[in-house]
Amino acid sequence: MDHEHYKILLADDEGIVTDSLQYIIAKHFGSDCQCAIAKNGRQAIELAESFRPDIAFLDIRMPGISGLKAMEEIRSQNNQVKIFILTAYDNVEYTKEALRLGAVDYLTKPINKKAIVEQLTKCMATIDKERQKRKDDLLNKEKMEAMTPIIENGFIISLILQRGDEDSIAHYKSLLNLTEEYGITLVLEWRGSSEKSKPSDQANAGIHLYHHYDKIVELVKVYFRAFISGVMGNKLICALPCSEPYLEYSQNLNTNIRTLLSALKQVVGIDFKVGVGTPRTWETLFDGYQEALNALRHGKGSITHIGDLMVQDGHQKHRQLMEQEVLKAVSKGFEYEVRREATLFSRWALKSQTQSLQTQRIELVSLLLVARRMVQEQGGSGQVDVDALLCQDSEEGLQQAFVAAMVALTQTVVIKKQAPESVIPKAQAYIQENFRKDLALEDVAKTVGISPFYLSKLFKEEVGVTFMDYLTSIRIETAKRLLSDGQMSIKQVCIDAGYSNPNYFSRIFKKWVGITPTEFRDELQ
Repeated sequence: MDHEHYKILLADDEGIVTDSLQYIIAKHFGSDCQCAIAKNGRQAIELAESFRPDIAFLDIRMPGISGLKAMEEIRSQNNQVKIFILTAYDNVEYTKEALRLGAVDYLTKPINKKAIVEQLTKCMATIDKERQKRKDDLLNKEKMEAMTPIIENGFIISLILQRGDEDSIAHYKSLLNLTEEYGITLVLEWRGSSEKSKPSDQANAGIHLYHHYDKIVELVKVYFRAFISGVMGNKLICALPCSEPYLEYSQNLNTNIRTLLSALKQVVGIDFKVGVGTPRTWETLFDGYQEALNALRHGKGSITHIGDLMVQDGHQKHRQLMEQEVLKAVSKGFEYEVRREATLFSRWALKSQTQSLQTQRIELVSLLLVARRMVQEQGGSGQVDVDALLCQDSEEGLQQAFVAAMVALTQTVVIKKQAPESVIPKAQAYIQENFRKDLALEDVAKTVGISPFYLSKLFKEEVGVTFMDYLTSIRIETAKRLLSDGQMSIKQVCIDAGYSNPNYFSRIFKKWVGITPTEFRDELQ
């Protein structure tokens, strides 16, 4: 037989049974099989742990620990083992329990040589297939590991050159198991080179980077989950997935970059500069890449974030572009975009000016008033506390107040892309399909194409309840139905009804139903 080696555990308190099995196996399968013998359930469990059998024959009744109990313990250690139960009893309940616990089959005593050979032959064929599958899976994994740098480089190229090709991006996201919706661009440049460098210098830099590429990639991935391009002249481009649509240039990010640069210097002997862009959707990461390049071009230190960049040339044009981004974000009515753009603009405006705090305050207030007028023209109330900015006496306080005011203003935006009568049914359908997720008003608003404020207003008018009450009612009714079925645990019902915290679920359920989930189930029973 052209089989691999198989380990077989024989467990029975009757020596004649184990001797017979060992004889049959040796006669029909020869050196393909190695056998180990146990006289009771405890020995079977201990042997299973050290011997690691592929196949086991267990007597259903042995002294001490029974065959069924031994089987349960052995499968908890190794669920790949194929177990046959040996029984002298024509007991249906024992048989059902054995099969429920995962036995391949049961065999009655006295031993039937033909049945043993047939079962082992089939079992070995199954093991062969499983082994081959594991080999194939490992080979595919190795191939995938080898392909990963190529896929990542293709992903980066598609992001910075194809500018938002949704089909291409979706394909790469699937290949890379990428679930986050946003990315931050880092561009690493060999510090010894610049735009004024000779072509030969940049070529030498590229050769040096290529020589150390694997080690550089390994180090980057120690400090970040990142997708990394191939060597591009004297640069490497990294895309860092993030789940938030806006992200402060945090001290933690800065610290990790500095630690990375120190490690790169120590291990590969290269000084790098890093330019950092703002978080962008994958479809618009080209803009984040341009930001990172600008940060590199104008930054003086080893790390420059676009938000910290003090642009001297073309200052007024840059300011106008940034103001337009803020106003565009406000007009859409989505808070996360406003928070991101307002934070970026205010940080830049305050750090790139030599004007007095009073002058800076007036300029930020001026943009806020322009945004308020735009919101009012769209049909929103435009209500915002301008005085909160005027009373700030520090740059930090002024920035925070400006961002907060812009966000508050956004909450009054009204966007009427669709008629109200078509919006609410779409919103309700989306909620029905997604209530198990961590669903927010903003998610639904984005799906139906209106502002969160307008959706909230319509929901109250058309449905008669708030968005959150409507969402909660669906979750509670789902929980009541699942509890009535009696097939799930309370924890499973909690998760299936859209809640991640059982304690919170219990409190909400009691608030709506008047009793706890456990009490509700007990009453039904």
